[in-house]
This record gives sequence, C-alpha cells and structure tokens, in this order.
Amino acid sequence: MTPRGPDLSKNASGVSIPGMLTTARLPDRVVWPALLALFLPGIALAQSREFSELHTWTDLATIYDFSDRFRYDGDYGVRGLISDPEWTLIYVRPSVRYRPRAWVSLHGGAAVLWTFLDGDDLPELRPWLGVRFLGPSTGGFTFSNYLRLEMRAFYLKAEGEWDLGLRGRWQLQVTSPEFRIGSWTDFDALASIEPFFDFDATTVDVLGDRFRVSLGIRKWLTPALRLGLNYLFHNVRVADGESEFDFDDHVARVRFTYRLN
Repeated sequence: MTPRGPDLSKNASGVSIPGMLTTARLPDRVVWPALLALFLPGIALAQSREFSELHTWTDLATIYDFSDRFRYDGDYGVRGLISDPEWTLIYVRPSVRYRPRAWVSLHGGAAVLWTFLDGDDLPELRPWLGVRFLGPSTGGFTFSNYLRLEMRAFYLKAEGEWDLGLRGRWQLQVTSPEFRIGSWTDFDALASIEPFFDFDATTVDVLGDRFRVSLGIRKWLTPALRLGLNYLFHNVRVADGESEFDFDDHVARVRFTYRLN
C-alpha cells in the first residue's frame, strides 16, 4: 500500500492526540441520501444552464510543516493556456495556516494573478484571510466549512489606477473515506459548493465567480506527492464595455500537492 497523507487524529510524529478529529460510522443508507440532498441542487444547476466555456487549470500546491499547528501552504498555477490560448491566467498564491484546535484553522495569504486576454493583460493583487471549521465526521465522511474574505485590487491601465473591492466566499465541502479502485489504493473523493459575495459595487465586482460546484478524486502517488483530478462548474460575471453579463464556465483541473518535509 502506498503511504498516505497526514492523519488528522495524530500529530506529525504519528502519536494520537486526545480531542483530535475522529469518525463515527453510520449506515450507508443514512449517509448517501444526506449527501445527495446536500449537493444535488448545485449539480442540477450546473447541468440545467447553457454550456458556454471549457477551460483547463493546472496547479501545484506545496506544504511545509513548521510544527504540528503551523505550516506554509503555497500554490502556483496556469489556467486556460491549453484550452483557450487567447485567455491565460498565471498565479502565485503563498499562504500560512495556523491550527489552534483540531477543529479550526486560521489562514492568511496574498495572491498575485496576471490575466492575458486578446493581446491585453490585467494584473491583480489579492490579499485574504480565512477560517476553516472541520467537522462533523460521520460514516467516514468529513465535512468542513471554509469562510474567506478577499481584497481584490485590479490595475486598470487605461485609467492608470487601481480599482479595489471586497469579496466573501463560503465553501461547504465533504471528503470521503479512503477507498480502492481494483488493486489501486489510497484514493479519496471530495465535493463542494461555494457561493461568492461582493461587498462593494465597483468595477472589480463585475469580474469573477458568482457560484461554484466542484467534484474531484485524489490519490497519494508517493508519501510526498498527491494527484487530484477535478471538475468545476462556475457561474461567472464579466464586463463588456458599459454592460455586464453572466456565463457558465466548465473546468477540467489537474492539481498536484507536494509535501516539502
């Protein structure tokens, strides 16, 4: 069996910690109907809207543990280059995470994003703060709620100035217990729904996601490297001159996670 990623019920040395997250097994006849009731409305929305765009995302996430509670999280990626050469986004997003308790973690970071569109480019700075509440866990499935507040700063070259806005995000996610596919082991799956909330009525706020649904499967390839394959549905708002409109964006995402220690 391939060694897997960190166990939330243990510290970095593999020692069980009282009060860390544990699971209670419920019958599948209880778990699966609850999951379907939670996520089918979002999946149905994705299927009922008109198909507009298909993009590819490729990411590398890195993790460095300073201690059992404090770690570096950084991810870096390219979006759209393979599927749509006329639209490409490159980003670097370093961050840190502190876990004061087993069920809560505090996050902070700043992203630099650069969008290239039809021969033009649009830089963005995005500092953010977040908090994740882990649990409950039942039937081997773990739920989490992630709240994040972002400041989005776009540099508008035509005006020669920065345009600022605030955006909130709430992600409800569920992660499956580990499973196997044939002789392959150490898989898990995850699903999430995530609405976005704008707090300012500026130019910034007509650029970006309104709603997101994500489905994915992951596997630890080595003790340090994990591969994730995801499908994401977005409802996105964009500006076109003096007007704005929404369209649907379908994303095929390949995400690698690498533990540095």
